[in-house]
Amino acid sequence: MNHDSEDVTMNTPDPHTVDAVVIGGGMAGLVAAWQLTQEGLHPVLVESRGYTGGLVAGSTLAGISYDIGAEGWAIRLPDTADLAEELGVTVEKPRTAPSWVYFDDACFAMPGNAILGIPADLSDPAVVIALGAQEAARAAALDRAPMPDELPRDLRTLVESRMGPEVLRRLVTPIAGGIHAADPHLLSADVVSPGLRAAAQSTGSLAAGVALCRSRMPEGPVVASVAGGMFTMPAELRRQAEEAGARIMTRVGARKLTRHGDQWLVETAGTSRNPNPSLPPVPDGEVRTFLTPRVVVACSAGPATDLLRSVIDVSGPEMVPGAPIGHVNLALQAPELDDSPRGNGMLVAPGTTSVKAKALTHMSAKWPSLGQSCPDGLHLLRVSYGRSGETDVALSVERALEDASILLGVELSSNQVVDSQIIHWTGSLAPTTPETRAWRDGLHRQLEELNQSGRGRIGLVGAWASGSGIAALVPQARHTARQLV
Repeated sequence: MNHDSEDVTMNTPDPHTVDAVVIGGGMAGLVAAWQLTQEGLHPVLVESRGYTGGLVAGSTLAGISYDIGAEGWAIRLPDTADLAEELGVTVEKPRTAPSWVYFDDACFAMPGNAILGIPADLSDPAVVIALGAQEAARAAALDRAPMPDELPRDLRTLVESRMGPEVLRRLVTPIAGGIHAADPHLLSADVVSPGLRAAAQSTGSLAAGVALCRSRMPEGPVVASVAGGMFTMPAELRRQAEEAGARIMTRVGARKLTRHGDQWLVETAGTSRNPNPSLPPVPDGEVRTFLTPRVVVACSAGPATDLLRSVIDVSGPEMVPGAPIGHVNLALQAPELDDSPRGNGMLVAPGTTSVKAKALTHMSAKWPSLGQSCPDGLHLLRVSYGRSGETDVALSVERALEDASILLGVELSSNQVVDSQIIHWTGSLAPTTPETRAWRDGLHRQLEELNQSGRGRIGLVGAWASGSGIAALVPQARHTARQLV
């Protein structure tokens, strides 16, 4: 397809001329819009839903404000903490405590010196407890084998080839499922742990590669958040962007993107809520067109590729749907949890039959500012459900209480529930496979070529377009916005 032929003459009445248009008001779109204001521009951001922030969102439980979506970021890169400082919000580290894993036949604390459960030292007592002495020794022997010319690219094959199936099953799969809601074979090692394969290659073993990567990380917890809740960051981005002259429009969705000379026509329409809340809003309102030299596409993969189809070749692998995610959030009057019997929380191994949950987070124990907001004896728990391959998640407070009792080893009853909230997240991020990563990188290359040709000034940002999580999307969104100025 010759995309040059897609240039159009202006046949829309009275398009609004603006500095930039950002399509999508999730975290990446807000970062991009804010950054554009820092460069002296007055962008317009359109978001088809009735709110901004996307999967970074807050609510209240027992009168206490807390995160119902993403609660933090991986600190392997400094960019998000730097952004927090520029915004004037306070970075908060979680309480130092081990993560636990639950199997039907065992419950143990995960080794601390590890990446995605892959241990840096296979003789670590925590590893020996998790695997048994015989399996730990077998894993160590495997990892001493000569290094191949190229290590496998997917996480499962990488771990299995160097440390064997038990390290994969007992240590890595629960972590991968808990963090990325996907089986390790669907995850690109280079995406979920950048630099690990190269470090293993250079050191001659996977354990030594983990140790090298860990040595480059700051001491202490590997994640961080914002005091008072992660949801305060997108709220502050929006406030400051609007104060600096950005126009942020919710219930307005982009439906067409076409080139007009060296500029862009962005056609938008007002939206209303879809009767099925899991589906995108319905465009049924006022049509408005913007003429702009700069566009940032910051929406999810499906809508983004639909918009870009007239601009670049978007053909690629079918996106594996993300797992349905469900949370049952509980406020419990439970002094028996004061000692945090399972640290900050725990993951449940796939295949476990005694509980339906995939994870439990002791939120008020994990985050100091949240714990300080809770009266004596009140604890906030998140019981999480939804694994890759599941189509529907039936949630109830009763089920969550049963699962929490088993996981925490403490009998909890319904009369201890002060408040509860059931949250369904649809449209979660699909796992990044090696194939989808290569496709995504190809999209970025095409857009870069377009920009260099003088016919573009367009960027693609967002969680799916940048890597894994907030830590990846923040620097990419800021860099993209700067490049368009």
